[in-house]
Amino acid sequence: MATKKDKSHYLARFYPGGYFHVYGRTNNREPLYRNDDQRQFFLEKYAQYLGDYVDTFAWCLMENHFHLLVRVKDENHLLQYITGIPELMRTAAQQLFLETPPIDRDYHPVLERQFTRLFTTYAMRVNAEQKRSGNLFYRPFKRVEVTDINHLVWLVYYIHSNPVKHGVYTKLSDYRWSSYKAMLSQDSTKIARSEVLEWFGGLDYFKNFHLSAVDIPESVEYLDIEY
Repeated sequence: MATKKDKSHYLARFYPGGYFHVYGRTNNREPLYRNDDQRQFFLEKYAQYLGDYVDTFAWCLMENHFHLLVRVKDENHLLQYITGIPELMRTAAQQLFLETPPIDRDYHPVLERQFTRLFTTYAMRVNAEQKRSGNLFYRPFKRVEVTDINHLVWLVYYIHSNPVKHGVYTKLSDYRWSSYKAMLSQDSTKIARSEVLEWFGGLDYFKNFHLSAVDIPESVEYLDIEY
């Protein structure tokens, strides 16, 4: 796999239109999800806190970590959405963003805060259910910018193949908690399915790639995941 570079690469700054691999794990690698109700709650809160900020292309929830491939929505959408939030309901990051002169506005703190809200809300529920205290997530969560189609394609495969890579399942289609099945389905989905399938050249190529690919080429950087 590619050699690790400057660790700041794993803390990329969010910006409108940018593609990012967002991932994280628990402290001490303890379980992040202990049952399906917790996994569903995580996805519901992800939709609540990030659905208006990012488009999602792939995801996978593992026992002690998660992976997301997202694209930050365009600037016009973000500005319109943030402006429309009632003042009393805005986060400090959203309020500061709106108070900043347009030429100096930075979307990163707003996006970073939304992810933090997701993790905090989820951790509070788990701590209550498990009667635990302290940080659940290892900090800071990682986000790597994805800048070329080759990286995008292999990253989708990497995310979907996590259950097989970690020995949880032997077939990608058997694992419920990833976006792989949604890619093969005709049902409505919030995943940007048509764009992902276009990257692969269509549904048949997508399926064949996932069934035949084994080793990710060394030329694909930053899939040597750093925790």
